[in-house]
Amino acid sequence: MTHLTPRWRLLAALPIVFALGGCGTTVLLDKFDTGTVGSAPAQPTTGSSTVTGHAAIAANPQDPASADHWLRLSRTSPTESTLSEYFGAFTENVTKKKVSVDLVGFVPSSAPIMLTVFFESKVQPQIPLMHIDLLPNGNIRVNDNQIIGTFKFDTLVGFFINFDLTGTSPSASILIRGGGNDANTTVAIPVNAANFGLGQVHIRAPFEGVNAPNGSFLVNDIFALKPN
Repeated sequence: MTHLTPRWRLLAALPIVFALGGCGTTVLLDKFDTGTVGSAPAQPTTGSSTVTGHAAIAANPQDPASADHWLRLSRTSPTESTLSEYFGAFTENVTKKKVSVDLVGFVPSSAPIMLTVFFESKVQPQIPLMHIDLLPNGNIRVNDNQIIGTFKFDTLVGFFINFDLTGTSPSASILIRGGGNDANTTVAIPVNAANFGLGQVHIRAPFEGVNAPNGSFLVNDIFALKPN
């Protein structure tokens, strides 16, 4: 049985049972609390992780004195050759099954940049099943072609994604809440991508061209569960 953390209690208005309320096998749990501010993150409680670029442990953006630490991904130059990225790998690559993925994002209004989350296979080649963007204009976009809601800056943004890879029509049910218009929809997952399975959460500060502004965002409580 999963347990809610203080950060999720701050999102009490969210229907947490959408993905967290149930029994199953945890395949990724990364909370960042054991890392020292300014350092690279420690390995997750469950699963494994790697980071590149300007990725470091940061204080809680809403309560800097808290012991609750986050991961900050930053862009410090529009022409950086190395992206700031986080790769959280599951303990297994989940194929032909269901799996839920949840995380919390936070985009500061002082210097917002796009927060992109890819949901990928763990095995090579790492095929993306879907990706979601929190855009600098406050829109929530899926797969570069569909605006599904809005969020507010300086606000906790909860991602609750349920993947169903069991049948001939794989899909992902998306619920994202963050102070704007909720994103609540279901999208199809391409069969050829779903066949590779889901085994990794990949978060990055994308390159957006030579005139892209500098900025940062934060993420926390990255959690994936394979239901029994």
